[in-house]
Amino acid sequence: MRGRLLNGRYELLAPIGSGGMGQVWRARDRSLDREVAVKLLVPGPAGAGAAGAVDDQDELLARFRQEARAAASLDSPHIVAVHDHGTDDSTPYLVMALVQGRSLDQVLRESVRVPVADALRWAADICRALDTAHSAGIVHRDIKPGNVMIAQDGAAKVVDFGIATFMERAAGDSRLTRTGQLPFGSVPYLAPERFRQEPGDGRTDLYALGCVLYELLVGRPPFTGTAAGVMYNHVNDAPLRPSRARAEVTAPVERLVLDLLAKDPADRPTDAATTLERILAAGAQETKAETRAEAKADASAYDSGAAPDVQDSVPAPDSPAEDARPQSPHSPTIRKEPTPPDARGPQRRPRKRLLISAALVLAVGIPTGLGVRSLAAPDTESASASDAKDAPTVYTIGVAHSYTHVGAERSDGAGDTYEKSEYKQFTTQQKRTVESAFSETLGAKSSSRFRIVPVSADPDTTSRKLLAEHPDMLAVIGDTVDFAWVHDTDEAFLPEISTCSEVAHAEGAFAIPADEARQGEAMAEYLLTRTKARRVFVAEDKIWTDREDGIGTALRRAGVPAEALDVRPDEVKTSQIPALVEKAGADAVVVPSGSSAGVWAKKLRADGFKGPLLTQSGPEGVCEDSKERATTEKTDKAVPDGVVRTRNYSGEPDENLPARGNQELYDGALALATALKKLPAEGSATSATSLRHTLDREIQGVSVNGVLDEVSFEKRRSARGRPVWFDSRGDGRWTEIGKVDKKFEPTRQ
Repeated sequence: MRGRLLNGRYELLAPIGSGGMGQVWRARDRSLDREVAVKLLVPGPAGAGAAGAVDDQDELLARFRQEARAAASLDSPHIVAVHDHGTDDSTPYLVMALVQGRSLDQVLRESVRVPVADALRWAADICRALDTAHSAGIVHRDIKPGNVMIAQDGAAKVVDFGIATFMERAAGDSRLTRTGQLPFGSVPYLAPERFRQEPGDGRTDLYALGCVLYELLVGRPPFTGTAAGVMYNHVNDAPLRPSRARAEVTAPVERLVLDLLAKDPADRPTDAATTLERILAAGAQETKAETRAEAKADASAYDSGAAPDVQDSVPAPDSPAEDARPQSPHSPTIRKEPTPPDARGPQRRPRKRLLISAALVLAVGIPTGLGVRSLAAPDTESASASDAKDAPTVYTIGVAHSYTHVGAERSDGAGDTYEKSEYKQFTTQQKRTVESAFSETLGAKSSSRFRIVPVSADPDTTSRKLLAEHPDMLAVIGDTVDFAWVHDTDEAFLPEISTCSEVAHAEGAFAIPADEARQGEAMAEYLLTRTKARRVFVAEDKIWTDREDGIGTALRRAGVPAEALDVRPDEVKTSQIPALVEKAGADAVVVPSGSSAGVWAKKLRADGFKGPLLTQSGPEGVCEDSKERATTEKTDKAVPDGVVRTRNYSGEPDENLPARGNQELYDGALALATALKKLPAEGSATSATSLRHTLDREIQGVSVNGVLDEVSFEKRRSARGRPVWFDSRGDGRWTEIGKVDKKFEPTRQ
């Protein structure tokens, strides 16, 4: 496809993205000698499967030309301009302006959620685009983060006007009446009337805008899960109030979001212009609230000798500030990527080892004499030479990735081009994720007060070695499980927050994902409420399962008797499996995770065992790279249908990299930033060693609203009450069937 010349004019240079409607390419317009974006549309057979609904090719292309001309007529700085359209070898294509920037989908992948001011500003830009289009009689019908670009100046621009209408018509007007079919568009952002087969108007776009704004504020769409389940939610259920997930969402902002998400179009704002007025009004109140909060903070800051902070605001419509808007921390910037670390040590990772590439280290400026309380305050003005002794100390917080991560040197040679590209995606994404969480907690200027450096987690890097390189490091967050740390002295003590593994493996370690005890509680809830099984055999060594925080102990505490193996599962002969289960009198079995799961499950089913078979997902699932994921998928092929697994991470079973694990990383960064903010002032003589111990105690007392759930830690340092998801194996894939938060909630299929 690369190098293809469309109609002798547009040369395809490199793919930019792809989706249900086709592929987008960066291309060169040879006639005008400029770069453009070309969208190749790939509609399915028109009306396939519906008698009498098939359009011939000429009519289909005539519809395409009509929609393309309508889209080209839209004139707004917030709509990506359509320059040309045509067909090449029966493939329709659009030629659009090439926007230098990132899609809102990319922003959310990397930042998870954004400052309220940014969310309102971008929503206002989308409203301006919708107002222009709706005034021209054009309804977008597929407003979603992937169809919104954030340009380098921070402005939001909408793409694909009219294309959803064309694609839906190309699929056949009777699509909604066919069994098993969903309406064209992205299910998480579709209005209820689309599922009720009712005609939609501009208020359909406003509902989608409400979904996008909700996701910008909260970090996830209003409803998540399977397509059919989300469809049911849109039609029947109210979303969680944004303020419940994020306390700084004000009442006017929340009221606006919930009005946009009204089930009945008549209950939504009447049009895009009215919505824009409400966004600007909510933004003005948001700015006033920030100003009052800043004034209060300023008084405290000045009392302690620190300077006030500055917050973003939503500019008034058509004001000069709109054309010269300040650079958002979520707008694209040129960044130097960290050099992939050399691989060290064995390539085979033991059980409970995870992979993420959060290659970051943050550094906090602390004025001498103010202690760590200055972490929440902005930098003071540069000191003169005579005041050099008062210059702020820079503290670092490492953000770790595994030494086996893609892009690093491996035992089989250097990572290939794809691996290095994926490595850059990981490191860029994780960097922005942590920056976003710190900015939300510590203020918009937090990035100027943090020095970011990569930390490679490997068995050769002890905490003593890491602190010798970074003596002012306060903590490490990310994929920390490969560190072989021994905190043998106070000077070597270094707190860590693991956002990939549920194992808090060293003194000073906290873990975000649900640990084995939490997964055992969730299994018990599932068995007691969804099955008749009341006695479990856990196919793991009892030394592991019967620990204080083991899965067997958790099952028993929840009221489900459980027995375990006297040996490791790989020491059990396949022929012995049925007898072991029968001897235990078990009517449910937790089969081993990993490659043994298929062996145990197949043998039990072949021997006639009818009870539930459960397993745990490999902990590396949340942060694995593409090679590890391919290995996992190969192992999963041996798991028979009907096996149910627990999942301690938020990503859907088939969700693509590199976004998986970002919500856990964001929640961990919120907890860490909150602890930094709460550190007490200890004076200029406070050592980094003392601050690390103080920070450890503060993290133990943290309680914050995360994207997924509240973040607080048990005495054994694993996050308390984290959600656990359940997937069922069938038709060669895993499908989510439910989630345990406080109780088991089945996913609607």
